[in-house]
Formats: sequence, C-alpha cells, structure tokens
Amino acid sequence: MNRYLIVPVVILIYLYNVNIINAQESKVDTSNIKILRIDPKVANGGSVSQVFEDIQFIPLQTIKESLFGDITQLEVTEKEYVIFDNDTKTILIFDKQGKYKCKINLMKEIGGKLSVEDVDIYGFTLKNEKNIPLIEFSTKTKKFVFNFDAKKINEYKIASIESYAAQEFIFKDSTKVISYYRNLGSADKSLYQYVIKKGGEIAYKYFEIDTSKYSKNGDFAVGGKSLIETDNPEIFNAVRNYDYNIYKISTNGISVAYRLVFPNINTIPIDFNSNKKYLGKKLDYFFKFPKNIFGIGYTYKIGNNLYFKCGSLHPDIRKNGSFVYNLTNDYLISLNKLDVDSSSNYLPIIGRWDNDFKKYDGEFLYCSLSSIELFSYYEQEKVKKHKYPIAMQEYFNNGSKKDNPVIIRIKPRKDI
Repeated sequence: MNRYLIVPVVILIYLYNVNIINAQESKVDTSNIKILRIDPKVANGGSVSQVFEDIQFIPLQTIKESLFGDITQLEVTEKEYVIFDNDTKTILIFDKQGKYKCKINLMKEIGGKLSVEDVDIYGFTLKNEKNIPLIEFSTKTKKFVFNFDAKKINEYKIASIESYAAQEFIFKDSTKVISYYRNLGSADKSLYQYVIKKGGEIAYKYFEIDTSKYSKNGDFAVGGKSLIETDNPEIFNAVRNYDYNIYKISTNGISVAYRLVFPNINTIPIDFNSNKKYLGKKLDYFFKFPKNIFGIGYTYKIGNNLYFKCGSLHPDIRKNGSFVYNLTNDYLISLNKLDVDSSSNYLPIIGRWDNDFKKYDGEFLYCSLSSIELFSYYEQEKVKKHKYPIAMQEYFNNGSKKDNPVIIRIKPRKDI
C-alpha cells in the first residue's frame, strides 16, 4: 500500500468509529433493581389521614383575566404558583393564597397562531439569574425570558440547532439533565428521551424515540412530568411508555431503581417495544386487550413510600389506578379507595383518572381538582352539612362549576 494513503484511511476509520460510538445509547445500570409485585385488585383501602397528615385547599381566583382550563404544569416558588395551561398556551401566576397576579399569553408573545407543527410548546422552566427569578420557554427557533410580573426580559434566536428541552434540570455540580433532546447539527440526529450533559458536552444519552411514520399513529402515555421529584433533590425518577421500570436519574447517569411486576392479565408482552409486529399497531393492541397496563407515571419517592399511577383502558384500573407502596413492609394502598375524613375536610383529593400529583417540593405534594368535580361532590354531600374551611365555603357560596381548578397541597406521611 502507498504509505501516503495510510494516514487518511486511518483517520477515516477513526472518525467512522467515533460516529458509531456517538450514535450509541448509554447503558442503563441494572445492577440494583428492587422488584415490586403489584396487583391492583388486592390493593388496600383506608382513610385519607392514614396516608396524609395535612391537606389544604387553595381555590384559584377566577376573573376574566385569570380564567383557564387545566393545570398542565405546576411549579411552586416561595411566594407563587406558576401554572402552564396547554389548552390556552398560557402561563399564569397566582400567589400562595390563590390570588391572581398576572399571565403570559404565549400566542400573543410569539405572534401568529400556535400549532404543534411549528411551535411545540409544552411547558416552561424556572431560572434564577443574579437572584432574580425568571420564566423561560422555547419554540423551535427562539427562547423567551419573562420575569414574575409577566414582562418580557429577553427574546433571542437559539444559536445552535439543538432542539429545545421539554424539561431540564441543573444539578449542584452543574451537570444538566434534559428530556426530549435532539441535535440536528451532530452526526447523531436521533431524538432521545433523556440526555445528561457535563461541561456542556453530552456524557450520556438514553432511550432513542421512534420518529418514523408509525409514531404518527399516536401513543398511549400515563402522563405527568419527565423528571419526577423525589425526597432527594439530587435524584429524579423517570418513566417510559410501555415500560414497567422506574428509573433513577442522577449525575452519574440512569439506573433502574424499581421494576413493577403485574399479574399476567394486566401485562404487555416482554418484547412490546422491540418486536416489529407491534409497529403502528400499538393502539389497536390496547383496544383489543384493555386490561393490559400500558405504562406507569407520577412515580414520586417520598420516605419509605413510592407513589405511582397505572395507565389502562379498562374501567377497573381507570377508576382504581393511583397507588402508594410502602417499600419497607410491601404494603399497597389504592389512593382511589381512601375514605375522606376530617383531615381533608370531607372533600376528595383524587379526581378523574388522568389527574394526579403534579409536583413535590420536598415537603408537600400538589394536585388539583376541577370545579366541575368539586361542585358535583358538594351538591351530593349537601345533606350531610359538612363544615368546610373558610376559603372553600366562600368558593362554594360564590363560585360555580365554570371556575378555575383548585390546588390541593398535601403533606404526606413518611411512613404508612
């Protein structure tokens, strides 16, 4: 071989191998999995006070300017509740008593009509720059930064051609975890569910997402956040579609913390995500086998307790799909079977099947109920003449089913 051709060939081989390495997913650590055997049918009931020690209801002020549909994302600061409503594409800010402060109308700020195809806004991120709290959201081409008075501070084009994050978090050591990440400027243009960056460079990437024509047929997902808070601020839980693992995310990567094992009648095939015979036919499969659980979500780990929700088309699980599992004594409680008592002022805390805990701030869990649900319950219970907290009694006296949702702040017991 001509010696002058050796170096270029070696370089090409090296670059090819680098691209192959860069295109590979990082390996998930499976060395320390705890198996949890879950049978929804035999979950225990109980009272609300058995699981939660303090419950507060916060009606959100309803005026013309503050009216919205549902809480898609909830973030909690020292003084405010910050809410994203995906239906109206609006970010609203309320104080801790539920009084409306201001809102950011994303459609107005971006200009033009929003659509999934050209904007894809699914939420926001809270930032803190020079001790000033800020709200940031992105489109495919721009980032927008607002203060807590809903005033635009900055708007700039995204410098790189990395796709924006659906959700991101920066750990204490500056490691960043990002959900739903793609970099069209790299050799690997795949979409990954999670990417971990160190020093601005990708250290790990996990779970390539199918973006082929079959994905356009839609997916069943339990819902909830990509990064789910735990009782350790440096650890998040995460889940995937059609997967019964609960993953742990830290600065060291992703590992499987828990694997839920359900009865056969509720379990999807083990090769459901890999077998080509299910491509483009997953929705049909669940309509044919509605008892099968298509995934889990809302997996908050608090003390010795693990909260989670099962997704299924079958009414038995849709009505009884939210659970808390004591990891010490393997005791399973259905949150849907809890009886209301004086700790909740005889009001419900768990609503329709697709609504669950939206936030954990290290002390409290937060969920919400629609005014339709609460007023329907109130009308049914009128004959019992329950005594409600002042804020809720005023809400029932002066409000209606068309009012904004009510936030419920719950302090969970560390053990049950």
